[in-house]
Amino acid sequence: MCLTGSHAAECPLQLNPQRVVVRYGGSVSVTCNTSVPHDGMGWEASEGAMPMSKDNLITWRVSELTEWDIKPFCYLNPKNGDQCLSYLPVTVYNIRVCKSSSTETPDSVSISTVNPIGPMMEGNQYELQCDVLNVAPVQSLTVKWYKGQTLVNQTIFTDTIKTPVNETVTLMIRPDRSDDGVQYRCEAELELGEEGPRPPPKVTSKPLSVEVHYKPKHSNSTETINTSDEVTLNCTVKANPSPTYTWDSKLLKEKITSPVLPYSTLSPGNYTCIATNSQGGDSKVFIVKSTVSGDSCSLEISPSRVVVKFGDPVSVSCVASRPVRVLGWESVIAASHTQRDLSVQWQVDSLTDWIEEPICYGVFFTAPRQCEEKLNLVLYKKPDSVSISLVNHSSPVVVGREYQLQCEVHNVAPVQYLVLRWYRGQTEVYNHSFSELSPATPVQVSSILLIVPNRADDGAQYRCEAELKLGAEGPQPPPTVQSEVLSLAVQYPPDFRSPEEEIVEIREDSEMVLDCTAEGNPPPVYIWTSSNLQEKADQPVLTAASLGPGVYTCTASNILGKKSKQFVIKHKSKGESNKDAMEMLKFFPSNAEATVYTTHSVSVTV
Repeated sequence: MCLTGSHAAECPLQLNPQRVVVRYGGSVSVTCNTSVPHDGMGWEASEGAMPMSKDNLITWRVSELTEWDIKPFCYLNPKNGDQCLSYLPVTVYNIRVCKSSSTETPDSVSISTVNPIGPMMEGNQYELQCDVLNVAPVQSLTVKWYKGQTLVNQTIFTDTIKTPVNETVTLMIRPDRSDDGVQYRCEAELELGEEGPRPPPKVTSKPLSVEVHYKPKHSNSTETINTSDEVTLNCTVKANPSPTYTWDSKLLKEKITSPVLPYSTLSPGNYTCIATNSQGGDSKVFIVKSTVSGDSCSLEISPSRVVVKFGDPVSVSCVASRPVRVLGWESVIAASHTQRDLSVQWQVDSLTDWIEEPICYGVFFTAPRQCEEKLNLVLYKKPDSVSISLVNHSSPVVVGREYQLQCEVHNVAPVQYLVLRWYRGQTEVYNHSFSELSPATPVQVSSILLIVPNRADDGAQYRCEAELKLGAEGPQPPPTVQSEVLSLAVQYPPDFRSPEEEIVEIREDSEMVLDCTAEGNPPPVYIWTSSNLQEKADQPVLTAASLGPGVYTCTASNILGKKSKQFVIKHKSKGESNKDAMEMLKFFPSNAEATVYTTHSVSVTV
């Protein structure tokens, strides 16, 4: 017997076209011709079979193809030589659509929320779920996740099953305030090769709009306003739910709940606005200074912002731009003053005071008699260590279950400048900032990453990295400390590389290998059962040289499950019928098999 593909030169048959892609229920027509003398040729197929003919060209034709797993072949009985076959790869596809105006949209595509819990909270982790129903062939499927118009993730499948299946794909997100109102959607696409339809068939879920609740957060904590007459203080800040406002100042004589102070004239001094909602609060200080001609505070600090490592020296100057009675620094340590110079230094050999807030003051001969400027000082300390671990669990983990990874940062300051980054391999998968915290002294903080491992995560390496982003005045690159690497071992049940039943036909005295190797973790154990076996077989591979015809069942199992596969051994002699050749299609190479696909619906849930 000779075959197409690697043996095509031995079989003088030509198919036109050599591969077809046809819509389910559509028509198909393929010719088979030869130029050699023969005793007959024909088409064998579950639909549209053509009886043997003496012609040199015959056509396989089906007006309405409804067989998913069809495997047609043309056969030839040459006058010289054995019968040979030429197999036609067929892709039958189907995707139902309904039309609205001129736009095609997939039928039965829905989006819903699982276990509704209301709006998402900023900084919490959530799982979006995309369900793809009745899709085939799944090995041609790609599921893509979009955030707005941006592709954020995609999943491909390698299963070789031919019949329609349901697939579920998840996406982990940790929304922030910029995600409020953003729309997620998932898209299922079947890439069926050059002969497939263009563009590739796809269905898209309806968008899932995300509502995020987040606390008020001002762009800066202080604002200085110089005024000579009228001024308005506007404390409006974006938050969800909308915040309420309160004002605090010894200069105010009544309670104010508006984001804007309704005063046309404000006295010089400090006014603190506090914005609050169910997620938290944030405050902002407005410093109102008089700018009456000749009354400005003529002090300048250089540099105006200083970033110092804990224990390092620091030196800052304060300069007066006009004659001064006294110029000095008010400070817990290294306080100083002068009565003669227009410049005074604040200098410390080793800064170790976390609450230090140096203030330069000047007493002038003319009004204003005294004024002061506060130094913007940041004292920082790198973390002592950064650690990563599984929460209430140890490796290995089980595929499909939910786990928490925890990263702990020990003894870091100031925490509001800290960014903690999560990595899977070399890819950053999430980052967590702590800008809502305000302690100046060293603290310990942690971050949680939620994962649902799959088979591809076996051996994946996770780590986290703590980075202090201290601004342009801080060290460059920013100080960082990394955790050790956490290698994830994932356990999963056995699965065969080729799960379908295999029919093995061999000639007498030939040898065939039955390979039952399965992938699983822990590695599976094997057991073979058959009425033909005289002794126990517990290896994944059997040699069929001494095995008689019959059914051989292999079962692979581990602690998570088991799976079985059947091998049917048949002895074949020269001259068997074309009916037997039809049976042989069940174990021919994949490029001789039909590929069927369909996608009925896609949905996204959270």
